[in-house]
Order: sequence, then structure tokens, then C-alpha cells
Amino acid sequence: MKPLAALISLGCVKNLVDSETMVPQLVRSGYAMTEDPAEASIIVVNTCGFLQSAVEEAVQSILEAAKFRSAGSCECLVATGCVVQRYGKKLAELLPEVDLFLGTSHYHRLGDILAERQRGNGLRVWISTPRHLLGSDSPRIRATPPHTAYLKIAEGCNHSCSFCIIPHLRGRYRSRGISDLVAEAARLADEGVKEINLIDQDTTAYCTDQGGTARLVPLLDALEKVQGIEWIRLLYAYPDGVTDDLLDWMAQSRKTVPYLDVPIQHCSAGVLERMGRRTAEDPLSLIRRIRSKVPHISLRTSLMVGFPGETEEEFRELFEFLEVAQFDHAGVFAYSPEPGTAAARYSHPLESRIKEKRKRALLQRQRRISRRRLRRWVGKVLPVLVEGYHPETELLLGARLPTQAPEQDGMVLITRGTASPGELAMARITAAHDYDLEAELADPVIRPPGSAGSGLPGRELRPGKGTRKRFDR
Repeated sequence: MKPLAALISLGCVKNLVDSETMVPQLVRSGYAMTEDPAEASIIVVNTCGFLQSAVEEAVQSILEAAKFRSAGSCECLVATGCVVQRYGKKLAELLPEVDLFLGTSHYHRLGDILAERQRGNGLRVWISTPRHLLGSDSPRIRATPPHTAYLKIAEGCNHSCSFCIIPHLRGRYRSRGISDLVAEAARLADEGVKEINLIDQDTTAYCTDQGGTARLVPLLDALEKVQGIEWIRLLYAYPDGVTDDLLDWMAQSRKTVPYLDVPIQHCSAGVLERMGRRTAEDPLSLIRRIRSKVPHISLRTSLMVGFPGETEEEFRELFEFLEVAQFDHAGVFAYSPEPGTAAARYSHPLESRIKEKRKRALLQRQRRISRRRLRRWVGKVLPVLVEGYHPETELLLGARLPTQAPEQDGMVLITRGTASPGELAMARITAAHDYDLEAELADPVIRPPGSAGSGLPGRELRPGKGTRKRFDR
């Protein structure tokens, strides 16, 4: 029998893609994968180091995995990713239980480094300037459902936000070629993927590292021609990169869903200035321009409270802005000083209790806004992508609208009807909750009109000819 390997992936979906490329390396090295670290001969912990809380989670996960060095069958413990890139040899001194440390500069060489270790190479820490760029020839074993995948279009970041350490952890921005991305999308489609979610630190900066302007629209145009791909979603769009050309494309596209994730962080000009995120267009003007071009778009953002020097007046401005902006989805984070960033040296830090109070206030307001925004779909018939059983019960199916990104924006709970995972169908929305919707599938199942069926708003449809499909347990 082959020795077993376990991989624990922490942090964001960009990190998840890195993990998906490490699994084939372990398989090629002679291991079979297991979900139980207790039975693994090798355990890999792919860490996130963006925030101090993530660093603490990573260290705790490594220490928990280290228990299997004595109580399990683990013979080799590997730590990879952002925490390793961030702390390097210091981490090696603090964690003698770990056999290998691979930064973001070396995760793609995991298999080679394991082979070198077997040949007697005793080097324990592998870190250099991150320059690697994932390609379509890089094998991936995906952890996502068969019908959805993340497509990393670039790596690194050229922005200089005062609170962020990502450029240090991931290197300078570097884009993949359009033909390479199309090749990977076609391979994913052959594997049964219907939805691809484009990710990097700033998707709107695509190809700006190669001189000239961004080429995101040409990329979307090329991806739309890939047979089998039905939905294309844009995540992590920097405000200044949301151009009229991009919005015009989204308004007429058959496959690019009406969804944008635009992390604005704050609305106060003073706070944005201190964050190093002062943009050419104020946030409210940006939102109004987006909705004027794509009226039925769903907007997600990230907001930060408690940035050094944030006054009560500036927070109140953000609190009122949230009601005017009417985001469909919003993540709220309390600022934490990250060593190595400019903001960590700023004066006038806020107490933790103030930051948490402001975070709770924003989340409570956003909860009401999200529910109100979801109510506009009640009574409409909309396209959904069926996921399978709901995570909390086998009595319901779970699905998503084009305006709901996987894992972060809520779900559609199917209370009547049957369909297979990965199936696109039409559903009548019957109720709205804080973040989720309830719906009934058409019976028999109706495919959305046209090829992609990503458009909104909903429409009234009558059941047509078709074979009823039951969910495969």
C-alpha cells in the first residue's frame, strides 16, 4: 500500500488553488491522499499570513499536526505558504517539530524538495523572492465541487496599501497569458466545470504588468468562447480598475454574471488617504456608475473599521454610507497592526473594544440591508446552479444564483423539486432571509433560456419538454 499524505489548507481561495497544485505533487511522489492526519505519513499545512489572527490559526494548526509526529504515523511535517514566507527562519526556530518550511516562492517545488530530502539534502527552510506563476500545464486536483472552480489569472500585487503585507508575501504583480488561461478553462470544462471564478489580488489589473492598459475584457471575451463554461465571475476588483469598458462588457455578456467584488475598505477620504487607497473616483460615485451600467448587478465589498486615527465622525460617515450604498454582500474586518506595514507605525491606535463595537454595528446594519436586497427576488423565476444537499440537512437541496459567489454569499434553499449537482435550472424564489433565499424548482426541470442563463432579472416561464432528474445520493 502507498503511504498516505494529508494536506490542510488555510486562508483564502487563492491559497486553496496553491493547495490544489500541491496535491498532485504529493501523488507523483508516491503518496495516496487522506483526510485524516492521524493516518498520514506526511502532513502539509498550507498557511495564511495576511492578518495576525490568521498567523495564530496557522501556528495552532501546525502544532496540532505536530502531535501526530509522536501519536500518529507522521514521519514528515511540512509548513508552506504565507506565514512561512513572512517569518522565515524565525518560524523554524519557534517550531522545531516541523521538518520543512516552504515559502510562497517554493510551494510549486514541493515534490522536488521532498525528493531532494530523501537524497540527503538537509536544508530545512526554502524561501526566496516569489516569482513563480501558475500555468495551464500545472496539474491540479481540485477541492471544490466538480461543477465550480477558481481560475487564478495572476499572482502578486503592485498596490501599496499601508495596512497590507501581501506584496511582500506574494511578490510583484505578474499576469498569465490569455491563451494559457483559455487552455486551463477548457481543461476545467472537460472535467465538468460550469462556473469559473476569476481570482488574483486585483483582477482589474490583469496584464498591466506587461505595459499598457488592463486586458481584462479581452480575457473575458476569450473565456466566453470556451464550450461548457456557463458562468464567469469576477472577484477582487480594485475600484480604479472598474472601467466603463468592463461594465459595458458585463451588461451585454452571456456568461459573465452580474456580480462584482469591489473591496473599497472605507468611504472617508481621510481614512482612505492614510490607507494608501485614495482613488480617482469616490466610492459612492463608483457604485452609482456601476449600477447605471449594470442595473441588476450584485455588489460585494470589504470594509475595515478601527484604522489608526479613525474618528467617531469618520466611522459615522461609513455607517451612513452603508445605507446609501446598499451593498448586497459585505465583509467587515477590525484593523489589526501587521508588522512590516506602514500602518503598524501610525499613531493614535484604537482600543480593541472600540474596533469590535464598530464592527458589530456595521454587520448589524448590513444584515438588514442584505435581507432587504434579497426580497426583490421573491416571486421571480431565476437561474440557479444546483450544488447538492444543503450542508446542514439532506432534506433540502442547496443552489446559488449568478449573484451569489461560492462559500461567501449565502445560498438558495430548494424546498421543492429535484436536480443533480452541477445542473443549471430555473427556480421560483418563494422567501428571503438575512443571507439565504428559498425557492422551488420548476417541475420538470427547465434549463435557463439560451446557453448560459446568467442574466437577471427573473422572468415567468412555463415548463417545457424535458426529463425529470433526481438528485444522485
